[in-house]
Amino acid sequence: MLFDTAGRQEIDEKLVAELKRLHDFVKPKETLLVADAATGQQAVSVAQHFDQAVGITGIILTKLDGDARGGAALSMRAVTGKPIKFAGEGEKLDQLFEFHPDRMADRILGMGDIVGMVEQVADKINEQDAMRSMKRMQEGKFDFTDFLDQMRMLQKLGPLEGLLGMMPGFSKIKKQIPAGAMDPKRLKRTEAIVLSMTPDERRRPEIIKGTRRQRIAAGSGASLPEVNTLLKQFGEMRKMMKSPGKMRDMMKMMGGGSGGGLGGMMKGLGGKFPF
Repeated sequence: MLFDTAGRQEIDEKLVAELKRLHDFVKPKETLLVADAATGQQAVSVAQHFDQAVGITGIILTKLDGDARGGAALSMRAVTGKPIKFAGEGEKLDQLFEFHPDRMADRILGMGDIVGMVEQVADKINEQDAMRSMKRMQEGKFDFTDFLDQMRMLQKLGPLEGLLGMMPGFSKIKKQIPAGAMDPKRLKRTEAIVLSMTPDERRRPEIIKGTRRQRIAAGSGASLPEVNTLLKQFGEMRKMMKSPGKMRDMMKMMGGGSGGGLGGMMKGLGGKFPF
């Protein structure tokens, strides 16, 4: 059984007294402090005060899917002597992870968390589906049905910003990404446009002209320019996939080498991926 109490970002003596009464009555096995990673050093004084009041047994660090690197984690651990047990990167249960100090250290230093990212992807993405999609890309057969599957895979991974934040160097090139590009609502809007297409249109996007585009816009609740932009970006993406040279260049950029790693990849894609 879980007892969830009201949250505060500052010390509230009335709340602390209430917590002490509840703690004495329930006598919990675990008393976990949920701390916002974005509050910085302010969270440290809160952690220390709550530990003195009720004797916390551990800490849960949340909102690591945002800009916060989690530097306050080190200070909270030091002043309370209590371990950070879990880290949260979203509002859903499957976005709560066991805390790994070594990975947090890499994140604080801006080195990312590749192991954590691989584990997260492996846990939520079906390998056979991913391989089938990759094969269709390599064969130049990628269509809107495949694209829809790709978007749904991305949605399973949670906030895109949190996932990319695990990649080394992401903080340095984040400003290069267009505003709103990683907004989950954008994925949902794009998905609605694709779902408004007929099966034949998804297989053969080249047939989507004038009145078809208007129908798709009306059916999805999107504007006609949004539909036009998606079709244009998808067409550019397909051309790149059909070009062995461009695909090799993209893989080089993703892997580092002469392309410059993640920064080179984000520049090189040139907005051709309509995610």
